[in-house]
Amino acid sequence: MRAILPYTENPALREISKEIPLSEIGGTSLCELIRDMKHLLAQEKYGVAIAAPQVGAAIRLFIVSGRALAKHGGDESDEAHGEASKSERMLPDAVYINPVMIKMSRGRKLKHEGCLSVKGKWGYVLRAEKATIRAYDEHGKLFTRGASGFLAHVFQHEMDHLDGILYIDKAKELYDDKPQDT
Repeated sequence: MRAILPYTENPALREISKEIPLSEIGGTSLCELIRDMKHLLAQEKYGVAIAAPQVGAAIRLFIVSGRALAKHGGDESDEAHGEASKSERMLPDAVYINPVMIKMSRGRKLKHEGCLSVKGKWGYVLRAEKATIRAYDEHGKLFTRGASGFLAHVFQHEMDHLDGILYIDKAKELYDDKPQDT
């Protein structure tokens, strides 16, 4: 089983990740990596996404948790069909292979941000309010996903990971976690 590596011990976080050959989608090695990443993400109380470089693999892959999608960016059409609200149901984790940012809004906002690879620190990063990504899913199907608000923020954070950039490189007002009362 892989582990989320701290940025001080993980050179893959500073590399520009390589594209995954389409012939490898669905292969044993990539499926195992995706399974491990989903498992690691599920174990994180505050984690909403994970990129392959965070586990030492410098390839263009990230996963957004179903929890985050349900809470902040599920399929809006479900509400029109009278189904349970996004926050009341679980969505599957979304896999993004070889993602490409195809559009970002000009409008930007400072967003509160942390990272599973930089535990104990937080900051504010200027991010586009809307973003659209084109990627392959874990079955090799090409798709396009637009997002606003929180999910657009997540897309940008994860794309930065794939380009060797950490949020602490961009953050304003970087600060440490407050110690827990004992």
